Amino acid sequence: MEQERRKISPEAQPAAGITRAQVAKIWACARDLGLDREMLYLFVPRGSISALSHREASELIEHLVDLGAGRVAAAQPKATDDSDPNVATQEQRNFIHFLFGRVGWIGSPARVRGFLGKFAGAESVEAIRDRKRASAIIEALKAIYRRQKSAKSA
Repeated sequence: MEQERRKISPEAQPAAGITRAQVAKIWACARDLGLDREMLYLFVPRGSISALSHREASELIEHLVDLGAGRVAAAQPKATDDSDPNVATQEQRNFIHFLFGRVGWIGSPARVRGFLGKFAGAESVEAIRDRKRASAIIEALKAIYRRQKSAKSA
């Protein structure tokens, strides 16, 4: 009996992996940012939320919060006008910034400007006004990232 008391239950031991609370927070942040499952998994290292370490999950949550997740609705101004559903959203712009980092272009602003000039007719991400254009840019950057990823693994 004495030995059983000395044993620490698995629930009481500090977890090296992600916790349920962290998983819930990640999905809540994704919902706040308007990210669907596919978009969220572009942020996730190794493509698996459950395989994240506790530290990796914390870093992912911090990154999502930095992008604007979890803000109180009154404190977060709406990027779109409800009367015009064709205006690009702030979530789209945030995701475009993230994807530029993911493909490794953050360090070369000339490349970013050239890409945006060619595909969006804009000088910066903030200058993108059309929602469909922003979606097309997101899809193009995701395709570039997938090609880079498959070229590295080959």
